Amino acid sequence: MTLPHLLIVDAQSLAGRAAHVAAGDVTNGVRLWCQMARGAAMDIAATHLVAAWDHEGPTFRHALFPTYKHRRTGSMRTRITPIREGVEATGIASVSVASFEGDDSVASLMARFRDEARVTVLSNDSDLLQFVSEGVDVATYVGAGKGPNGMRIKPWSAAEVLAKFGVLPPNLPAFKALCGEEGDDIPGVKSVGKGTAVKLLRRWQSIEKALEASEFVSHRDDTAKLAGQHEHLRLMLQLTTIRQDVPLPEIDLARCALSAIAWPGGSQARAGVAAGSTDGPVSRTAAGPGLDVVPFPEE
Repeated sequence: MTLPHLLIVDAQSLAGRAAHVAAGDVTNGVRLWCQMARGAAMDIAATHLVAAWDHEGPTFRHALFPTYKHRRTGSMRTRITPIREGVEATGIASVSVASFEGDDSVASLMARFRDEARVTVLSNDSDLLQFVSEGVDVATYVGAGKGPNGMRIKPWSAAEVLAKFGVLPPNLPAFKALCGEEGDDIPGVKSVGKGTAVKLLRRWQSIEKALEASEFVSHRDDTAKLAGQHEHLRLMLQLTTIRQDVPLPEIDLARCALSAIAWPGGSQARAGVAAGSTDGPVSRTAAGPGLDVVPFPEE
């Protein structure tokens, strides 16, 4: 029996890009978001789709580290909220869980469904590349015709992650914990940049092994920069590691069928499934002419 193909969308990252391009036009923002999600679904012949969003309010990461993402303003959230409402009105199944970010919900959905469906994650956030593996496909939206074979998306391989970051996907959280991530206000370890982080992980394979070695190496060894940083570095790793144990609501895969979605423009999805399903709500958003190209660069 052929497994369903589930596209899990990092809805927040797509909404941020749609809001930027739409410049305050909510109808256009909803249409742009839907074009990206629908285009990706068509490229991979997905049969089902679910969107994961950030939850309003602080997360467990803020509880661990109060200055996490503290430089981000509320203006983008104000622009994203009406786009989210419009997207949900199309009948797209959406998930948002208190105290967790959308990335955590994406990863937990992936863990929940990977045994009963083929899973592809769509995100323009590099954090989710830590899940690139044989069991899960991860792709970014790059624009119509800009992906391989004329696709709108770029699927990632472990080799491509290694080429871009210098480490394999499972070590991305450790890499970012060591060198920090400015966009999320994660400081990392003092005097450890990207190059040093790569060298340490290639040499020691894990943060725990590097921390153990840091107490015995010469002070001239880069590993010595981690001495006395055990608790701090473990905290950084908690911030950069995406959780897969979010308490998700009950989700019926059948209600995530693409054929249940009332896409802007009036036509229902036919990407990989027969039309005519009535599963789920199908309230419509404002229709309008489609935009064939969304000029979002690959991250």
